[in-house]
Amino acid sequence: MADQDKSIKINTSPADATVGVDGPYASARRIIVRELDAMLSHIDDRACADLVTALRDARRICVAGAGRSKLSAQGFAMRLMHLGLRAHVAGDVTTPSLGPGDLLVVCSGSGETPTSVVTAKRAADAGARIAAVTANGDSSLARRADLVILLPEYSQNQEPDRSVQFVGTLFEQGALLFFDSLVLAYEWLHEVDPRQMHARHTNLE
Repeated sequence: MADQDKSIKINTSPADATVGVDGPYASARRIIVRELDAMLSHIDDRACADLVTALRDARRICVAGAGRSKLSAQGFAMRLMHLGLRAHVAGDVTTPSLGPGDLLVVCSGSGETPTSVVTAKRAADAGARIAAVTANGDSSLARRADLVILLPEYSQNQEPDRSVQFVGTLFEQGALLFFDSLVLAYEWLHEVDPRQMHARHTNLE
């Protein structure tokens, strides 16, 4: 999420993205897919493995974020529930208090979003472990976290911090795909039966 109280640095302009002969919409889709591939290919597999272990071992898991980052985190919480894990979203009225043995997963591109940083501090003070999913490894959130997953933004040509999309957009897209990749890896590693996952899906829709 782009913090509203911070100046926004724009690294690219629309002119940097060449529109192909197939038109602006197809060109936009192509660029986004290439940027996502560049971004996700730079994620550290060791950090992913550590997070999967932390998810497995946690008594309870809570996710947090703001804006579009929170939407990505909420989708992750839903899939964690499908996996059979005890998952909650920070701020929901049914979310219990956290403490030792619990894990808070915070999603923030800048790592400086005030509500996310405060949420992490409160959880850590209560004894919970903190996992940060962020684009900024030198942020307040990353420094407080026990586990850090870095999702730095890249251009389609593998250039750091050169996404042609509006600030924060690539991180938010990448966070959603990262979380889904983590869920699928968890399924494989822990032999989760998809039929059991389906059986846990809400029947109140």
